[in-house]
Amino acid sequence: MHNSSVPGSVRPRAHGIAVGAPDPTPLQLFDRACRRLLGQGPKFTEFTDTVVAKIRAEVPYYADPVLAPPDVRQTVSTGIRHGLEAGVDPSRIVDVERYTRELGIRRAEQGRPLDEVLHAFRVAGSEVWSGIISVVEADGLGDTRQLVRVAELVWKSNDRDAVLVADAYRQAVEGVASRHGERVRLVLAALLETRNEPGFARSAAAILDLPLDGRYAVAVVGATPPYGRAPRTAPEVHGIRILRHACGPRDVLVAHLGDRPLDALVSGLNAGPGFRIGISPVVQGLGSLARAHDMAGLALRTCRADGEIARLDSRLPDGLLISRPDLSAELAHGVLRPLYDLEPADRDTLLDTIGIWIENDGSAVQAARRMFCHRNTVLNRLRRLEQITGLALTRPRDLVQLTLALDAHRLLGPAAALGTTTDEGNYPSASGGRTAPPRERGAADG
Repeated sequence: MHNSSVPGSVRPRAHGIAVGAPDPTPLQLFDRACRRLLGQGPKFTEFTDTVVAKIRAEVPYYADPVLAPPDVRQTVSTGIRHGLEAGVDPSRIVDVERYTRELGIRRAEQGRPLDEVLHAFRVAGSEVWSGIISVVEADGLGDTRQLVRVAELVWKSNDRDAVLVADAYRQAVEGVASRHGERVRLVLAALLETRNEPGFARSAAAILDLPLDGRYAVAVVGATPPYGRAPRTAPEVHGIRILRHACGPRDVLVAHLGDRPLDALVSGLNAGPGFRIGISPVVQGLGSLARAHDMAGLALRTCRADGEIARLDSRLPDGLLISRPDLSAELAHGVLRPLYDLEPADRDTLLDTIGIWIENDGSAVQAARRMFCHRNTVLNRLRRLEQITGLALTRPRDLVQLTLALDAHRLLGPAAALGTTTDEGNYPSASGGRTAPPRERGAADG
């Protein structure tokens, strides 16, 4: 406020401004308008309500009582006050910056769309500017045309604040997504290892957004060095939601089948060069994922070559043998050990013959065609095998025993039949670890 140039006299005032006083500069006029809005008391509350109403009128998202943040009025009121205070005292700009960042973070954590947040932010800024012009006119603070000179500064400040909101929002979203991703990873890992904990399964269903009692299958993807590399993303199979869990050199895929058959999952997976895939049977409920994980691991270990997809439900005998490698080795040793007293070429011929004969449903004619030899040659080899092993192929139990022994030999290798261990000193277990070796026997044990 300025005194009159005539000593001892004071000019009349209009709304607190001395009549005949020099016109305020644009910044002074802006300062007076900000102070007047801040000092309105009840009118400030009415002004806040006007801004909120404008936001709801121009941003449909904020007009929806369900979608709109519940703290809209509070955040608008606080934001207006910080902005006006910074207009009066530029050092208060730090409060504006802090508040806009907090707002961006809060809206991100609430899951509000960024476009809608920025729209509301800009509508509020426009309405506050309109309020400044209105108070200058209504209270006779000066010539509103002078405000044009500060308008550019005001809008640049508003745009800067919008950028701060957006940056804080995006950083918060990345953090929320990261925390959610880590939570999903830990929950999925626990489900694949935890058994008989209904309470945990219910919580996991909510976190993973999966049905508690849905139909599930687990696939384990094994990468074979040096060519195989575990995929970084879950495969996409129409109608099936798949969650991926990285587990060392293996990938574990949890598939919610819905009403799709297991065949749909199998056909949607691709085991390229350097990969093998084992798939569990269908299980019911999230609480059964640990069991499905074990079965998928068994299926993977029945694979004979890269590029193979093994369903355990079609390889249950192999799964039984893999699940108890110690007993399987004992079986292979007890049945096939005498064959290792033969010359290697002779032994391989007998093993090939019995294997092809079994694959061809016990037909000597079909086996002979496969091996490019005479039917009688096949029969002679089979009789010789019977003599060496002491088993009769016409007796069902002997045939089952021989077939399982051959499968164990294929799965575990010659060490099983010889009664020796693997290079690591024991046999692979069903879960991929190692088990104690079977009892070693000498060549005379037979």
